[in-house]
Amino acid sequence: MLTNKNQKMPFVSVVVCTYNRKNLLKFCLNSIYAQDYPKSNFEIIIVDGGSTDGTAELCKEFPQIHFITESRFGLAYARNKGAELAQGSIVAYTDDDCIVDKGWLKSLIAGFHFFEDVMGVGGPVYPVDPKIIPEKIHVKSALGLFNDGEKPKLTDGVITSNSAFKKEIFKTIKFDKSLGITRRGNLILSGEDVDFCQKLLDSGYKLGYTPHAKVYHQIPKGRIRVPYIVKHALHRGISKTRIYLNKKQSRVWAIRYAAGQLIQCLLKIPSDTSFTSCYNLIHYTSTLCICFTGLDRIL
Repeated sequence: MLTNKNQKMPFVSVVVCTYNRKNLLKFCLNSIYAQDYPKSNFEIIIVDGGSTDGTAELCKEFPQIHFITESRFGLAYARNKGAELAQGSIVAYTDDDCIVDKGWLKSLIAGFHFFEDVMGVGGPVYPVDPKIIPEKIHVKSALGLFNDGEKPKLTDGVITSNSAFKKEIFKTIKFDKSLGITRRGNLILSGEDVDFCQKLLDSGYKLGYTPHAKVYHQIPKGRIRVPYIVKHALHRGISKTRIYLNKKQSRVWAIRYAAGQLIQCLLKIPSDTSFTSCYNLIHYTSTLCICFTGLDRIL
């Protein structure tokens, strides 16, 4: 594992998982290479899902990229593979459809010094073009957006598209392979980052959040539509069921917890009539139904 003599500037492995997004990936790579961080202090690992659009050829245009193909379906497999190959003491993640701020890496690393025993750090994810998102369907979780405030603090979760973890944590904690978006496109399974962070916290470690490490998400037009957001909410029920069962391994507990979450959501509706409230209602209803019926076993 590589480190730097200056402990404030450790060697970082930046992992980007991709599949048939050559045009978006190019913007992502350009932003990583424009970092205000010593080029000799970070590497880029591209974990490709078997792209057929010339992604491999694109990566050859950039220096010092470690390109690997992961044939197994799902982001969890890809992220675990990236961490396995990482040479840095810190493993940072962003997505192929993201553009990172010039000070992204430096700000993430600084986040590890805000608090003691912080094992992971994350930051906000904003849309590249906020104007294309109608306010009535501005649902952060469905659009891959995240914001936990304007001050550095300890947090209970970060989003993987803007995160960094100490490599040592991957010796004991992995991303759950049953979660994560599949390239088949049949299911929008998510929550592998939520599950990973929860396991980290349950193991007694801490997570930090810094508003200074900024990432911008290039949101496809197909996602800025009500049908996609509703579909995302329904499929999130499958993911949430698996997370609940991972946590307690008890379907009865999962059903009770899902019912409690749904009741809380219903109680909030009179004071919150936003589409986010509607999304949460669909999401928790889906979770309860799937927990109760056991459909997660076959989906």
